[in-house]
Amino acid sequence: MFIKKQFTWLLLLLCSHIGYAQNNDCNFMINGRLIDSDTQLPLAGATVRIMPANRTVKTDGHGFYRLSSLCEGTYTLSFESLGFEKTSRTLNITKNETLHIALKHGDIVLHDVEVVGHQNNLKTTSVVNSLTQQQLRESKGGVLAEVLKEIPGVTMLQTGATIAKPVIHGMHSNRILMLNNGIRQEGQQWGNEHAPEIDPFVAKNIRVIKGAESVRYGAEAIGGVIIVEPPTLPINPEIHGEIDVVGQSNGRGGITSAMLNGGLKKIPGFSWRAQGSFKRLGDIKSADYYLNNTGVKEINYSASLGYKTSSTQFEAYYSHFETELGIFNGSHIGSVEDLQSRIENGKPFITYPFSHTIEAPRQEIKHDLLKLKAHRDFTNGAQMDIQYGLQRNLRKEYDIRRGGRTGIPSLDLELTSQNLDITYDHLKENGLRSIIGVNLAMQVNNNIPGTFATPLIPNYDSYNAGLFIIERWVKPTYEIEAGIRYDYKYFDAAGYRLDSIYYAGTRTFHNFSGSLGATWHVHKSLDVQSNIGLAWRPPSVSELFSYGLHHGTAAVEIGNDQFKSEQGLKWMNAVKFQLPDFDLELDAYAHYIKNYIYLQSTGEFWESLRGAFPVFHYKQTNALFWGLDLTGSYQLTENFRYTIKGSLVRAKDTRRKNYLPWIPSDRVENALRWTKSRQKRHLNNTFIQVQHQFVTRQSRYEPNTDFAPPPPAYGLLNVMGGLGFRFNQQDLNFQLGINNLLNKEYKEYMNRFRYYAHDMGRNVTLKLNYIF
Repeated sequence: MFIKKQFTWLLLLLCSHIGYAQNNDCNFMINGRLIDSDTQLPLAGATVRIMPANRTVKTDGHGFYRLSSLCEGTYTLSFESLGFEKTSRTLNITKNETLHIALKHGDIVLHDVEVVGHQNNLKTTSVVNSLTQQQLRESKGGVLAEVLKEIPGVTMLQTGATIAKPVIHGMHSNRILMLNNGIRQEGQQWGNEHAPEIDPFVAKNIRVIKGAESVRYGAEAIGGVIIVEPPTLPINPEIHGEIDVVGQSNGRGGITSAMLNGGLKKIPGFSWRAQGSFKRLGDIKSADYYLNNTGVKEINYSASLGYKTSSTQFEAYYSHFETELGIFNGSHIGSVEDLQSRIENGKPFITYPFSHTIEAPRQEIKHDLLKLKAHRDFTNGAQMDIQYGLQRNLRKEYDIRRGGRTGIPSLDLELTSQNLDITYDHLKENGLRSIIGVNLAMQVNNNIPGTFATPLIPNYDSYNAGLFIIERWVKPTYEIEAGIRYDYKYFDAAGYRLDSIYYAGTRTFHNFSGSLGATWHVHKSLDVQSNIGLAWRPPSVSELFSYGLHHGTAAVEIGNDQFKSEQGLKWMNAVKFQLPDFDLELDAYAHYIKNYIYLQSTGEFWESLRGAFPVFHYKQTNALFWGLDLTGSYQLTENFRYTIKGSLVRAKDTRRKNYLPWIPSDRVENALRWTKSRQKRHLNNTFIQVQHQFVTRQSRYEPNTDFAPPPPAYGLLNVMGGLGFRFNQQDLNFQLGINNLLNKEYKEYMNRFRYYAHDMGRNVTLKLNYIF
């Protein structure tokens, strides 16, 4: 009821603002394109300023700009781009106007100016939410899933205190596609406790596409897409950088990160970037006891080289991600009786003192990524990208074993992935944009011998090919997009089950995907979006062939090699309203998936020399998901701003009329932020924020289908404050935060270790950020 009242209040407030806004009849528009007068190539990122409206826009990746919602009158437009002469034009607006400008080269001296290279310009009618630079800065130190929680509709699936992966509208793992610097992230993402091998410190932009984007990105985008992008490469010779230091009380450790980038005076157009981070944490503490063996050790680094001319760009990128994660020791239990007693108790019978030591059960993961990319701009406004990606993922999982084998991994996997992507993107002056692409992929997965254990998944080879076409029609008051794609997948696997039965065979999967969407610019303050996507997903290797103990989750998982491909239809809608003192976005969606695959507890236990473990079976049915996401804010006074975020998701098995397991509970966040409005000369980014997060009990579940009922609802109080200093183009920012201020003992339904322990207690963080 509390959540429903807050939704209703904001919707009424939205209606009142819309009534005010629609009284304004200023609906004229100026659009056009900026090009280089010598090469006739488009100028991306140029500044277009209009007076007296006092508005500024940037040209997109093809040099196009648009200024909408203008009243009748006389305006002066100025056009600027680094290295070109500033140009101005005066127009008397009585109707929509088109104005193209060719800028001439000028003589300039670079001083404290950072020029950046090409970056993909994401245009889609799907609902896209981006994290602001402020949100990225304030969330530094968290894993990727924690960072993404800032976006309504995105939650986490946890395995204890150290492992988390993002969930979008109830979807996760192989239903969420991640792009790491433009490369499709390929690891062992089928595992619920296999977190993404991505360092959030490398990210300058993080975006989430909530619609089914299989046409543009491929089959695994049935549930959404997460795009992580590093900063664009500079091309000026000046060296710039950023240093971050984060310390936290819970875990008694911290993270350091550094990034440098620049160019070479002797080689115009050449650029480089180097980055690295180190993380070390010990045992995490709940409200009143330590979760033993939950430490983390992580080291990551990356480097990038680029070369840019007026019409071409080449980029080489390499990153290395390496982590060692402790798995909560209390999740591995000796007998069925002990396991049932632990679940009934809900917390460990024995607690241990704090330690930084990481012992079995634990995980060791290494992930290497190499990217090579060539970009070309053509004089007709088109562009082409050719991109190659090579990834190598090494995963070792260690268990407590007898006979001196604890130091030998129980699971030892090596996955090599290669991708080749070619896209041709042509934006025409009439507003029609055509995108044609080809995606090729190959994977080879091998179990490394010597584990003395039956592999959970088989060795396999996988080959994928996809072809897509997208057409976009952009007009002053609306945008329409349609796309179609065909994918083919060949899969060849061989392995042994837990009962030593050998299996082998090939499977082929193929299907079409499609999308149709539109954006309606109702008013300068109001946009309405609607997108419907037809998507599909072949079963993952674990869903088909797993038959054994999964050490990371401390559970036995059993697949089914007769599963069919999932086929989904998702309808996504959004209303976005923005005024200077008020903004609101409401997203509504419905997602039907035929042949939906999920992991269901059997209520049984499997006992061996290693201990007792709960048994889960993969099942297939038809499912319907629907839900709402809400975010809004209101400027109460000059200094105070109120923000609300909320989400709810419903999911049912339409075949059996049952609720589906592992669906996020309803949640709402309220925050009040004070910002110093009149900053002093050297003082900026001064703020204090109080936030309350309320999560309801998951009441939509089937009794007797889980080892324990969903935990009670809980509320967390968090506070945060910061201030910054600026001297000679350098910034120094400090931030102090306390999560779970009241040290509340609680359990999150989406934590797979909630059977055995509580979630994290109070955590004090201190962050330092230096930009130079």
